[in-house]
Amino acid sequence: MGSQPDTSPFQRSVAFTGRLASMKREEAFALVRKQGGTPRGGLSKTTGVLVVGELGWPLLPDGQPSKSLGLAKSYGVAIASERQFLEWAGKAIPDEQVRSYSAGQIASLSGLPGEAIEQLTAFGLLDGRAERYGFRDVTAARQLAELLRSGVGLSTITRSLHAIRKWLPGAALSNLRLYPSSSDAILVEQMKGRTDKTGQFVLPVGEANEDADALFEQAQAAEEAQDIETAQRLYRKVMRMEPGDPAAAFNLGNLLRALGQKVEAEAAYRAATKAEPGFAEAWYNLADMLDDQGQCDKAVACFGRALDADPDYADALFNLGLLHQRYDRHAEAAACWRRYLALDKDSDWASRARQGLKLCEMQITHSS
Repeated sequence: MGSQPDTSPFQRSVAFTGRLASMKREEAFALVRKQGGTPRGGLSKTTGVLVVGELGWPLLPDGQPSKSLGLAKSYGVAIASERQFLEWAGKAIPDEQVRSYSAGQIASLSGLPGEAIEQLTAFGLLDGRAERYGFRDVTAARQLAELLRSGVGLSTITRSLHAIRKWLPGAALSNLRLYPSSSDAILVEQMKGRTDKTGQFVLPVGEANEDADALFEQAQAAEEAQDIETAQRLYRKVMRMEPGDPAAAFNLGNLLRALGQKVEAEAAYRAATKAEPGFAEAWYNLADMLDDQGQCDKAVACFGRALDADPDYADALFNLGLLHQRYDRHAEAAACWRRYLALDKDSDWASRARQGLKLCEMQITHSS
């Protein structure tokens, strides 16, 4: 799992996955922007931190972690719980419990594998800070281990906790005693005995209501499985449900572009940039597609928007330099090459940029 940041993430690119319990996604985006950060619906290698909502997603229907969490781990992106995000935003009281346990010690005391500790921390079921945990996390981990061994799925546990919090605000695993009733039901021990999620006796935990984040994860899974029709349908449904979140439109644009549906792909990319004008990756992909179609001026404008959003976007600088040079705009190309080389001095791409810069400078000298 990516290391959990202790400082404010707001000066970085902040991505969200899973439905937030404390606020709507648009409100979280606005909060990040207010603090000077850049919110993202989707994950990329340049993401600074991934915030995981507490409402049970991003788990796939089989209880396995979503694609976003797997990508965050592979990219080395820091993962933070919604609780940490609220603390950074000044919306929650910082937790002051003493943290003296490592992830390895929690795993040993609970009997859970280390990978499970990472997942549970990402979901906010365990509260690790700087890879240290408190005694309450030991209690929570032991309960989780007992439930999992009894055949209760992780997706059921997270959905159940959300339901429990509707009638017992602030409920956490450390201050509840949970018992398995079946693979899709959990009982809660209170002073008056065991009840279900509603405070009544044994009722099954209902399925979570359909929400945009769940559909987005399903669309990603369908795309990965090459079920293109389903992926398109789900991405479009998410776009209708959450027009202010650009991630579904961006993914749909990538999918349609790969299928050669250029008009539809352009419309999807423009929907992403309308939802989030600072979405540099969407501007870049739109520009690259327009360049492929010979729409030079439109491509230049879109590359410019990508660089307005992220002045150090090396790929955008490189491709814009190529485009300017191709159309004999040597001064503009040279400016791009210089900016690119300030970011990348050693790669094969840097060697190509130096060649481009040299040719442009020769042309500028010759014409003057």
